[in-house]
Amino acid sequence: MPADQIVSELTGLGRSGASVAVEISGQPGGIVYLSNGRLAFAESPAVPDLGTRLVRSRRLAPDVWDQIARDSQPDGAVGAVLAGRGLVRPAELQRLLQSIALDALLALTTPFAGECSVTGIWFAPQRTHWAEMFLAMDVDSVRQYIEHMTLRLAWYDVTPRWCPQWSAPGRRRALVNAGQRTVAGLIDGRTTVSELAWRGGLSLHETMESVGQFMHAGLCTLPAADAGPGVPGEPARAREPAQAGHFADSERPALAELPRRGQPAEAHAARERATPLDLGLLNRVLQGLERMT
Repeated sequence: MPADQIVSELTGLGRSGASVAVEISGQPGGIVYLSNGRLAFAESPAVPDLGTRLVRSRRLAPDVWDQIARDSQPDGAVGAVLAGRGLVRPAELQRLLQSIALDALLALTTPFAGECSVTGIWFAPQRTHWAEMFLAMDVDSVRQYIEHMTLRLAWYDVTPRWCPQWSAPGRRRALVNAGQRTVAGLIDGRTTVSELAWRGGLSLHETMESVGQFMHAGLCTLPAADAGPGVPGEPARAREPAQAGHFADSERPALAELPRRGQPAEAHAARERATPLDLGLLNRVLQGLERMT
């Protein structure tokens, strides 16, 4: 199956209400989980996983993450442990899982993380992932977001293999926002864009966009990574430094809205707890009125 058909296949599964795990082999490969027609999660070795995102961003200490991974066995419901112990708020975990899933889908469906090929695909019906408790995204809105983000990344012309270096370091503090500061602090002219994401516990596609914004603002260039490591299995290739302003700002594709998500488990639990309390209060009011008559 060509990589550009994966999204169409997932869209069809979503509209049919399928609950299935779609295992994709090739470069980079990965797994996509659907639950009742909604996207529950996606993962790929090409992008930082949950443990990397939490530990490298300093949300959790490495030993805490290791203990949680052990405690969540045998069912692997890491999210329930994280939320149950108050280590990560359910809404924050939901945003983080969404970022990882979109990262993986972009790596699986576009040349976003290097050469993109599919050598095999398998369906595992009823195989689930614990992330469905927090995520469950609308597949059509996911498809729209992937299409828009693919265009944006193509516009920025940044790949994970290249090593950004500052060309105007004196201006960067005034131009980066809070979300870009981690990326800016890691750029050293030797670290690839892919490594920036892994070292900072960041989304790869958001890291690529941040570097693209720096480049188009004239703050950095992207020399070829002729000696540095890149995405595993990818040879370095020569490239002229990217030039800021290669495209007009008016040509930059607009950013799509994030896909619609289900409510976090905390919201479902709160709603379920509220129902019997409300009914109990109503019954007491009715009993009081009956005694008054």
